[in-house]
Amino acid sequence: MSRPFSGATRIVFQVILIVVGIGLLAVPPLVIALSGVGLSDALWVALRVAALEALTLIGINICVGAFRSVLVRGFNGLTIHRAHVVTDLTGFAVGLAHGLMAFVFGIAGYTTAAVWTGPAVLLVLVAIIITALTRRRLRRSWRWIHRFNYLIFGAVLAHGLILGYDLRNEVCLKVWLGILGAAVVAGLAYRVIGLVAAGGRRTRD
Repeated sequence: MSRPFSGATRIVFQVILIVVGIGLLAVPPLVIALSGVGLSDALWVALRVAALEALTLIGINICVGAFRSVLVRGFNGLTIHRAHVVTDLTGFAVGLAHGLMAFVFGIAGYTTAAVWTGPAVLLVLVAIIITALTRRRLRRSWRWIHRFNYLIFGAVLAHGLILGYDLRNEVCLKVWLGILGAAVVAGLAYRVIGLVAAGGRRTRD
């Protein structure tokens, strides 16, 4: 395990990650504002911002979990755990708000399968959150259940790309989704490499 950062290096590491986190959450409203589509409808704007914020929070949550071994070099383990839980719960709450606004706004004319992917994802998120909060009772299975977050991210991304057809041509949105997707894929790769390496060590022992 790598040694924790100390002194100025630790502070710089913390500041950079906090700024990056705030910046990530600031992107969705900026993307919607730059799109110039439907900005006169407050509900439409809130619905779209909530959708992108929920996706962002899910992505951040995945990265916090995947890169925990790196993050603990600059933050204590309890802080990382709390950030993981908060982003999970907040992502669920924002996603739920998005769903409620979508039904108020109206879902007629949208692809049925894509629409109902949203509620299905929320149900799976509830199961993941419950297993995470009761992980002491599910020591062997909760981690594997928790990894469904990667599938949830993919489902939410597909959900947004199919239903958000009026934003598909926005360059900023494409760049943003590409960066977010790349971060999640990097997190998955890092996690898989770690599991393979750990399995190799156990085999040698």
